[in-house]
Amino acid sequence: MSRFFHAQEIANPEDVIPFLAKQERHWKRGYSAYELAHSWVNAGGIPAPVRSVLDTCDDYAGVTLGEGLFERAVALRTPGRKSQTDLLALVNSAHGNAVIAVEGKVDEPFGDLVSTWNDGSHGKERRLKALCASLGLGIAAVDTIHYQLLHRTASAIYESQRYRARRAVMLVHSFSVIDTSFPDFQSFSRLMGIPVKAVNRVSEERECEGIRLRLAWVKDQPHM
Repeated sequence: MSRFFHAQEIANPEDVIPFLAKQERHWKRGYSAYELAHSWVNAGGIPAPVRSVLDTCDDYAGVTLGEGLFERAVALRTPGRKSQTDLLALVNSAHGNAVIAVEGKVDEPFGDLVSTWNDGSHGKERRLKALCASLGLGIAAVDTIHYQLLHRTASAIYESQRYRARRAVMLVHSFSVIDTSFPDFQSFSRLMGIPVKAVNRVSEERECEGIRLRLAWVKDQPHM
């Protein structure tokens, strides 16, 4: 029985295509949407490289996948665009339920820095203030952080609250052979006070809005 969904059941990796922002243009071998869907759907649950990293953390050792929601649009509590989480994994373990917001990457960057994204408009200032409040960060400290990292991590918190889970991970599932964008992720993790010191690691936890948050980076091989 399939465990993956969008607005309908995802039985095959290709079933994700209609829900991608640019559909077939984003569906190419070597691109994150293609690699992420093949990895998770073909595994029928949590892929072995992801599991091996999660197993290094007592809270997530032996987790099982309840449901995986591809291209999950998460409202960010302020007017404007939602955060399009690549895969929202609802997992279960001996320690209870948790949410893992999975961001797939190959060689794509994390998008604009906050200093570039923030044009000073009322809407963006309002959103930035809300995201920083949720993450426990000072607004002045995030200019050199990529905006996508802020809203993806906030999404993990908000969806944990929605599903009444007390734990969350924002996990980058990378298929890059050279760990593209890992330094940017590390900078963000250090600012959060829960540094990810190397690839294939799970951070310590930090409480944000009552959620025990961790960050993680998993290095994987592209689909063959």
